[in-house]
Amino acid sequence: MTLLNRRRAACQLGVLFQRSAAFRLPSAIRLNGRMQHVSLPEENGIKVAFIDILLDDCYGCRVLEQKCETVQTVLDIGGNVGLFGIAARNIFPSARIHSYEPNQLLKPYLSVQAEAAQFDYFMEAVGLERGMISLALHEDSVQTRAVRDAEGHIPQVAFREAIERIGGEVDLLKMDCEGDEWTLFEDKHSWRHVKHLCMEYHLFHPGHTEQAVQTKLKGLGFEITSFAPIRHFGLVTASRNT
Repeated sequence: MTLLNRRRAACQLGVLFQRSAAFRLPSAIRLNGRMQHVSLPEENGIKVAFIDILLDDCYGCRVLEQKCETVQTVLDIGGNVGLFGIAARNIFPSARIHSYEPNQLLKPYLSVQAEAAQFDYFMEAVGLERGMISLALHEDSVQTRAVRDAEGHIPQVAFREAIERIGGEVDLLKMDCEGDEWTLFEDKHSWRHVKHLCMEYHLFHPGHTEQAVQTKLKGLGFEITSFAPIRHFGLVTASRNT
């Protein structure tokens, strides 16, 4: 996105943006026409995510809106501090939004964004089955990863349960779960209840390739609408075609 477009997007949010290097995270943001208090940790990854999600629309929500698609349910797997929840609320003002984030350290931030943007949040991971996990923490919270651990202290809900909790059908699924998307791909039945997808994919293991991502999504009944590789990860949007 051009600098001018970023500044325009920031202006719509009531945020000052001159250039990325000098950008400071705001303490308030415009949500559905009203300035609301937000709480964001001073992490470089959060600054990058703010620009990517709220200024650049990296998940393509504006594109989906312009297609005149009705989006009434939004499931956010890997909610972090709630930036996508804010974006979804501004673009889909009447949608029911559920955000899942297993990093308990982010609850003080996520709770503030959830109240401001009026979405529900769950301090849980989402996996193939219900269970417990632990986390491999990173100094940048956006890179924290879940680790399967029977003795872990963080709850994990099954993918199908998360879908049932929001009403059984998901108009828009956003995923950024640091590699766990490959496990969720195995639940073919639950994916039938997802209409549109925006996702950051990760290539951490042998066999996890860009071609494999596309093959998995096509096998789940999706048509890929955008695909942007970025080294060992990338962004993809897709819509159900069956």
